[in-house]
Amino acid sequence: SSGINAEYGDDQGSDHWFYFIPTQDRMCNYKAYSNKYLSGNVSGHGYYASLASAQQACSRLGAKCGGVTRSGYHGLHYVRSGTSLKYSSSGETSWLKGDCSDAHYNYFEQEFM
Repeated sequence: SSGINAEYGDDQGSDHWFYFIPTQDRMCNYKAYSNKYLSGNVSGHGYYASLASAQQACSRLGAKCGGVTRSGYHGLHYVRSGTSLKYSSSGETSWLKGDCSDAHYNYFEQEFM
């Protein structure tokens, strides 16, 4: 029975540390615009509490995402497919996605290339 316990222990703690490796592979620049919103939902993506999470998701989505809009009511961040800013009467703020670059992380030399 000790063999079964050992296998069970391996399964329990197998590779949890993998989840802590940063997975941001694209870094994009964003410019903020007050009282503006971007239209268009990105299918499969809802809202994010933090701006950083929403921008990271938008960066990974590539051309499917034009930017991020923060609701004026509850402060949640939505990834949007549109790229043309529209006037918001409810105090929304939008971040239009700009230039992006791929970040290839070299784990052996511990530096960005």
